[in-house]
Amino acid sequence: MHAGFIGVRAFVARKKGRCKLIGNCFVIPHDTIPSNVMFNYNKDTTILDIQFETRNFYPDELRLLKTLKTQKEKASKGKIKFYHFIISGLLGACFTYITTIIPDSFWTFLFGTIAVLSFSFVVFMPYEIYKMKRKHNKFIQQLKSTIDKGTVDTCIIKTKRIAVAPEYEDESDLYIVELNNDEVLYLWDTEYNLNKYFPCLDFEIYEDQFFKLTGRQVYPLSDKIQTVTIDKKAKWNFIKQYGAVGHLETEKINFDELLEKYNNCD
Repeated sequence: MHAGFIGVRAFVARKKGRCKLIGNCFVIPHDTIPSNVMFNYNKDTTILDIQFETRNFYPDELRLLKTLKTQKEKASKGKIKFYHFIISGLLGACFTYITTIIPDSFWTFLFGTIAVLSFSFVVFMPYEIYKMKRKHNKFIQQLKSTIDKGTVDTCIIKTKRIAVAPEYEDESDLYIVELNNDEVLYLWDTEYNLNKYFPCLDFEIYEDQFFKLTGRQVYPLSDKIQTVTIDKKAKWNFIKQYGAVGHLETEKINFDELLEKYNNCD
């Protein structure tokens, strides 16, 4: 299989690999389970059974939610006004008339195309605006509900070591967290925003709803640390050879042995 195609599949899997919260654990919905060609290279790889605890929002979390709500409310108003449809309709009529009075030429094609696009804007844009407003309103209602609830479910992770395998093509950065001597947790930076405060040795993993609303996967509880870095080319070769692990999966393997396995693919 071509390496570029593998990269596309890995990227799609990362975007679809966000786990669905059911009860107190994350599971992957049936329609998002990737092919065994790319995943489950080791039978000891499983989805992390996360035990969540409910706590009140921290001030910065509440501030983030309120900021998002304000931004979405402004965006939902839209920048397309009624007079835009009037102008577009008049332009379409004018260019249609021009095409009927000039001889067939390049200008006939150009003016005719502009007329078609103008009328298409008048006909199809209202429905697109309707869909966008529905999507915005639903998102705003979810934000309001979350803010009013005032709490979030998180799982605290405490570790001693973390390794990062940087992105090689488009598969995102992969963080490998040592849970204990013989178990690791895989965490993909699907939103490309983890590296601001992460990695750190103590952190919280957010429940799925908060992650979908804000794009935040973790909340740091300690200072940022220097990590062990896996060569990105070695990681890419590892994926081609063994397949890519899933987001929030754990594996029964020694941390040092796993890093050596990655490095041997260099």
